[in-house]
Amino acid sequence: MKRLIILATLFASAALADNRIVVLLIGPPGAGKTTQAHKLSKKYGIPSIAMSDLLKKDAGWGKMGSKKIVKAEIESGELANDETADLLMRKRLLLDDARRGFILDGYPATAGEADKLDALLKERGLPAPVVIYLDVPDDVARERMQRRHRADDTPDMINRRLAEYHHEAEFILGRYQGAQLHKINGSPDEQHVWHDIEQALAGEGK
Repeated sequence: MKRLIILATLFASAALADNRIVVLLIGPPGAGKTTQAHKLSKKYGIPSIAMSDLLKKDAGWGKMGSKKIVKAEIESGELANDETADLLMRKRLLLDDARRGFILDGYPATAGEADKLDALLKERGLPAPVVIYLDVPDDVARERMQRRHRADDTPDMINRRLAEYHHEAEFILGRYQGAQLHKINGSPDEQHVWHDIEQALAGEGK
C-alpha cells in the first residue's frame, strides 16, 4: 500500500512538472494585475515578470550613484524600444525558473516584440500564450489609482497611463483572440477576480 501511495505521489509530481503555461496579463493601472500575477505565480510555480521591473533593474533604479531617470518614463516603457525590450526579456526568460512558463506584464507591446516572443516560445518548447484581460472601466481604474496616494499618481499621469494601457490592450486583443483570450471582470474584489481567473484557466497548462 505504501509503495502505491509513493508511486502515485511521484506520478502526480511528474505531471505537475510537465505542466507548461505562458500567461499575458493585461489591464489598466489599478486593475490588480500585480496581486493576480503573484497568485498565478504561486499556483503554477512560474515567475511573474513585469517589463517595468526589468527596465528599472537595467537602469540601476534604486542603486546609489546610478544616473537619475524619470520614474514615470521607466514605468511606462518609454525608454525601451523593441530591441532593448527584446534583449532584456530574452535574457530573463532564458533563466531556469522560466523553463515551464511565465506570466508577462507589459510585454509584448508591439508586433515585433510579439514575433520575438513567439520565436522564443518555440525555441523553449513552450505553448502559445493565453491572455488574461482584466477589464476595468476607466473611472474605476482612476479611482483606485487615486486611492493609492502615490506621489506620481497625478491626474495628468493617470490619464497618460490609461491612454498607454488602451494602446497596449488594442494591440494584444487584436493579436491574441479566440480560445487564447480570457476576459475577466476586474471590478469586483480580488478574491472574486481570482476565482474567475482560476475558472477561466481550468485545464490550461495540462
